[in-house]
Amino acid sequence: MKHILVLGMGLAVVALGALAQPPAGSFPATVLVWMDGDTARIRFAEALPSGVAKYETVRLLGVNAPELSTPEPFAEEAKTFVRNLTAGKTVYVELNPWERRDVHSRLLAYFWVETEEGWVLVNEALLRAGLARLLVYYPEREPYYCRFLHAVALAQAEGLGLWGTAATPRFLWEIEADPVRYVTQAVAVVFEVSRVGLEPQGWVLWASGSRYGFRAVLQPELCRTFWRLEELDLGRLVGKKVVVRGELAWDSLRNGPRVTIHFPEQLQIWEEP
Repeated sequence: MKHILVLGMGLAVVALGALAQPPAGSFPATVLVWMDGDTARIRFAEALPSGVAKYETVRLLGVNAPELSTPEPFAEEAKTFVRNLTAGKTVYVELNPWERRDVHSRLLAYFWVETEEGWVLVNEALLRAGLARLLVYYPEREPYYCRFLHAVALAQAEGLGLWGTAATPRFLWEIEADPVRYVTQAVAVVFEVSRVGLEPQGWVLWASGSRYGFRAVLQPELCRTFWRLEELDLGRLVGKKVVVRGELAWDSLRNGPRVTIHFPEQLQIWEEP
């Protein structure tokens, strides 16, 4: 039976909520109704910041939940998830420091709630459940960017919600037999590493026998606190089969398909008896 071993790369594991608590300047509120998985109508409980009303419609930052109006897959599940997470609780609203409202005049914010396991950042939890896509226009301004990106990577690695296509590992030849089917989807690709090289976009693991030049691109520097870079020895992967998990990107025929890896959980050794 095939099995997978996680690479021993010294992952600095950070559980959801372990470092979470409402920052100073957050405002207590009650959620009156969730319109969908990322938009809610709330009532603030006390002193308000300038330009904010007691009743407001709020759009969660960093996430894009499926639309209910269409409806899109997992739209109802996303709404149910956030509703259950915040029901009967005081929500602490952290406003966007860069831009107060969106083009629809909705407040842009992060929601924090206290659960039995500790404080939870609702935006992050929604991504971790695989019930929303990451939506960040300016990563350099996003204070929780690596946390959000990590939540998505974990959801994809487990094939949760929107990322169910990554639940079953597929050999590279299966992906390349019908690549259009998988582009922009979360995948788990099994391939043999032919060579490793450091290129401008990051460390590259090239796939042996790929028809289109498939590769996995490691970018550990972006969220380096999740790695122990001094223990990262990619050379030992040459000649071995690995499985990489993430979204399959293919910008042009010249560049070929790729999966970008930001966290250790996305890269594993694939072993067969």
